[in-house]
Amino acid sequence: MRKVLILQMLVLLLFVQQSAPLAAATRVFLCSRLEFTPALLDMLRRSFARRLSLNDTIILQPVENTGNLSREASGSLILVEHGMDTSLLPEGYRKSNAHIDLVWALVASLRIPGLPIDQAVDGERFVVLLRELKKQSPDSYPWFEALSSKVTLRNFDVLFAGIAGQKDAGQAPASATEKPFWQESDSIIYLYRAIEEHLLNPFSIEADLGLAMNVFEADDAMFVSQWIPAEFLDDERLCRENLGKVRLLPFPVLGNSRYPRIRLCLYSQATVASASYQEDAGAVPDERFIDLDYIADMEWIEKKSSDRYDALIIGGF
Repeated sequence: MRKVLILQMLVLLLFVQQSAPLAAATRVFLCSRLEFTPALLDMLRRSFARRLSLNDTIILQPVENTGNLSREASGSLILVEHGMDTSLLPEGYRKSNAHIDLVWALVASLRIPGLPIDQAVDGERFVVLLRELKKQSPDSYPWFEALSSKVTLRNFDVLFAGIAGQKDAGQAPASATEKPFWQESDSIIYLYRAIEEHLLNPFSIEADLGLAMNVFEADDAMFVSQWIPAEFLDDERLCRENLGKVRLLPFPVLGNSRYPRIRLCLYSQATVASASYQEDAGAVPDERFIDLDYIADMEWIEKKSSDRYDALIIGGF
């Protein structure tokens, strides 16, 4: 009798499992230069769901080898960084104007004493804050970066070259050694000097994006650069939900007031209902952003990143 009862319970359980509706899932493949850390994937997942009004479970899958994209991504949605070669997309895919913008910002903990809440933070003020934090905790480093990331090095290069009005940030001005490091117009000299002054953690040289964010989340640094959805800049609630009590800043160097930006464009099969993924009216120019050039950036990474990284390690300026 007991065996019969157990068997009936198992049958009933199996029936319930089979009859229960399965949660809908939307798989989205990601094609971009970026290293998608768990934190960034989580932010992107939420942003994507809001952008397209999706209630499904969203599965984001970064693509390392685009050669397999046509086979693996067929039937799924694909987010492709603007400027990438789209010839390897599965047949029948078309571009929607729907997109998600990601920006590179300096994330600052609101626990920093003296951090201006409403005022801009320029290069000199940034260094004052760093030195104050170092004075309060001599054994700690207030700032951490992911300098083993070639994308991070390129971001700094673009930022410094643009602000300094130089075509190539690879050459330091003759008077560089006479300046305070926060006035340097060469990104590698700037970073090297910050390490020398024990403001930037030297382990940054070996860190990737994931480690850099983990260090910040563990309160072992008060500043870190991170990729975030651009909508966080205008919505404090979204920022706090995903990053905690922080302030987002344009990287404070040489009067900079803009954020490097990339755009992830949505591609889908032509048969996907257009009502589900409405197209944007069009991009509106925004002076807050520096739109990165994928082709130029990848060429720099291929040809110059190794030498720039070596210079960061060796120094000798």
